[in-house]
Amino acid sequence: MPPRIPVRAPWTSPYARPGSTSARTFSSTPPSRALGPQSPNYIDVPQPLQPSFPARAEVKGHLPVPRDVFKTRSPHPKESDVFLARSTRAPKAVKVPGPYSRDADYRLYKQRLADRRREALNEGVKQLHTRKVTSEANYLARIQAIGAHRREVAMAPRREVDVLTETSVAKGIRDFLADGLLPRADITTPRRTAYQRRVARVQQVRASRLHDLYTNARHFIVDEQQLDEAIEKAFGTEISPMGWDVKGNMGPRSEGKEGLSPWHGPMPEGVGDMLQKLKGGEGVGLAKERVRKVAEELTGGKM
Repeated sequence: MPPRIPVRAPWTSPYARPGSTSARTFSSTPPSRALGPQSPNYIDVPQPLQPSFPARAEVKGHLPVPRDVFKTRSPHPKESDVFLARSTRAPKAVKVPGPYSRDADYRLYKQRLADRRREALNEGVKQLHTRKVTSEANYLARIQAIGAHRREVAMAPRREVDVLTETSVAKGIRDFLADGLLPRADITTPRRTAYQRRVARVQQVRASRLHDLYTNARHFIVDEQQLDEAIEKAFGTEISPMGWDVKGNMGPRSEGKEGLSPWHGPMPEGVGDMLQKLKGGEGVGLAKERVRKVAEELTGGKM
C-alpha cells in the first residue's frame, strides 16, 4: 500500500490567493485531502510501525520413519510374480452354491470379496514398488545435481568483479599460494662451509682462552698464604692500611693518604657552582681557555 501523502488543496482554504500553493490557517483541524471517496486512503486507518505477517502453523509431533515393506527373508522379492502368486493363491476349485442353498448370496459375496482382496494386494504391491523406485531415483538425481552444482561452482573461473576489487598481493606471495614458485637452488654446500667456518672460529676462541688460562696459572691462588697476601695487597695490613687522599687516589696511609674513603677530599663542584662562578666572573678564564682550544682546533696552529 503506498504511503498517504496529505495534499493541501489551495481552493479549500478561504484565505487562498491566486497563484499561491498553500495557505497557513489558524485552525487545528487537519486540512482536507485531495482524495475522492473511491480511494482506499479516503478513510485514515492506523497502521502498525512494522508489518505483521500471519504466524506459521506449529506442527506438533513428528512423522515416523516409514517401514521398508519390501524387506523380506524370502529369496524372491515381494514385487516379483512368484512372491505375489504365492501370496495370493487362487482356489483350486471354485465351489458354486447349489440352487437350493440357503446362504448362496453370502457365499458368493465372500468369493467376490476374496477376489477383490487378491487383486488389491497385487496392484498395491506393484504401485508401492513403482513409487519407491521413483522416489529413490528422484532423491539420487537431486543429490547428484547438488554435487554437480557444487563441483561446478568450485571449479568455475573467478568473477571479473572479484578480480577487479581484490586486494593487491605481491607476485611472489601469489606464486607461493598457487604453488608456482621455482624450485629452490641447492645451498647445501655453502651452508656446510659456513657451518664449518663458524665451528672453527669457536674452536679458535676456546683454544685461545685455554692458552691464556695455562699461561696465567702461576698467578692462581691455591693456598691460604697466597690468599692473605692478595688481601693485604688490596686492602693493606693492620699496621699500614689503605687510605685515600683529597683527590680520591688510593694507597698506603704511610704515603700521606689518610682518608678513610674516596670522598675524603672536598665535594666536587656541581652544575650550580659552575654557573655561579660564570656569573661572578670566576669562569672568565675558563671561557677564554675554551675559546683558545677551539681556535687552535679550527686553525691547526698554537696560540
